[in-house]
Amino acid sequence: MNKFSFQSLVNFNVRKVFDWHKNTFALERLTPPWDLVNVSKRHYINSFPLINGGTIEIKQKIFPLINLKWKLIHQEYSEYKKFTDLMLRGPFKFWRHEHIFQGNNLETNIIDEIEYKAHLSNNLLNSFIKRKLNKSFEYRHKILNRDLNDKNFNQDDNKYVLIIGGSGLIGSHLIPLLNSLNYKIIQLKFSPNKSEELITNDFHKLIWNPYTNNFPKIPKDISDKIKFAINLSGENILGLATKSKKKLILESRLKSTHSLKNFLIKNKIKLECAIHASATGFYGDNSNIENDENSKKGEGFLSDTTEEWEYCQNKFTDIADRVINLRIGAVISRKGGFLKNILLPYNLKLGIGINSNNYISHISIEDLCRSISYLMKDSKIKGVVNAVSPSPIKLSDIFKQIKLIKKPIFNFNLPSKLIRKMSDEISKELIFSNQYILPCKLIESNFNFLHKTFSNSLSYEFGVDEK
Repeated sequence: MNKFSFQSLVNFNVRKVFDWHKNTFALERLTPPWDLVNVSKRHYINSFPLINGGTIEIKQKIFPLINLKWKLIHQEYSEYKKFTDLMLRGPFKFWRHEHIFQGNNLETNIIDEIEYKAHLSNNLLNSFIKRKLNKSFEYRHKILNRDLNDKNFNQDDNKYVLIIGGSGLIGSHLIPLLNSLNYKIIQLKFSPNKSEELITNDFHKLIWNPYTNNFPKIPKDISDKIKFAINLSGENILGLATKSKKKLILESRLKSTHSLKNFLIKNKIKLECAIHASATGFYGDNSNIENDENSKKGEGFLSDTTEEWEYCQNKFTDIADRVINLRIGAVISRKGGFLKNILLPYNLKLGIGINSNNYISHISIEDLCRSISYLMKDSKIKGVVNAVSPSPIKLSDIFKQIKLIKKPIFNFNLPSKLIRKMSDEISKELIFSNQYILPCKLIESNFNFLHKTFSNSLSYEFGVDEK
């Protein structure tokens, strides 16, 4: 049997640290992006995570189209002292993870002890596993410390956040972050499957249909505590830009936003802030011009769609103290969106590049979600906010930086004119629009970007030192 141990000291009392681990999405928040882990199923006892007998199932991607499946059961739960995860099914012969908490009113020593037995055992494999574990637990303890010390940590245990469309790339990262920052969360999900509803002590997932007037009824003792709404709903813009696709992109955004307002009115919810996802597509192709929140509208389908969408969003001013139109750039995450699509050939060791000097305005998934929690707390910011990093990058340089990390065997560049001819309207706007966009409101309000450059974001996603 092999053993691995990791420990660190946290400057918070043991109750606060242990309670943090009881959050529904603690595992998602602690998991490094390079481990490519997704929770596929949960079963809790009496709706409380960690209680003995509860189980969790996860999928871990190791190669394209190849996933490792785990099923873990919670055991040996002792309040403010320990809990254990035992593997029932997974890639090891045996796996047992004991979480130990030793502390007082000032600080807590967190000890993670893992016993495991691989199907094949040799010194080289054991060294590899322990290096991977050490890297992952360094990240886990760093995230725990950072979130507990975050200035945006919610001190009011009774504040709820309503999230719409939270099952996509942004929502799947945002929900664990807000859960980590001590917010209780209600997610409205468009799904025909009623069994997808989930209720725990800090999370409610409710099924709704924005195309009807049959809204979920929120009990008054909870609706009075909903102070924030985050609207992430809308049809994915990726895909073939047919007339029906373009119509769905626009209508899904307008109808869900309109339906959300009616839901809030019906449940008599008055918000401190409504944050609506929007897009930097608003600026169109503004060649060689710096764009900030006051820049004019551009041309094209995405620009027109964004303008109409924001007009609908701004009707929330009568039910929210602040309304924010969050114009989001290219989101950098290996789990979806811009980066995932670019990486497809690189996963096959094909180093494709495009010779184009147009600027791409981007933001790491972590900084995007942190900016949302920041905007929730900063009562002075409202209106349009550019959610992009302070350092736009040329498209051609994106491929160069990816090659440094992925080290493809075969390298070749594609002429931009050829790709433009092969691309549909939306793809051209997404890939080739020259957008040098600055997040002036976030910079002026002293928001701390963890990943100021594209290179920073790549290093975070892959868990490597910057080149």
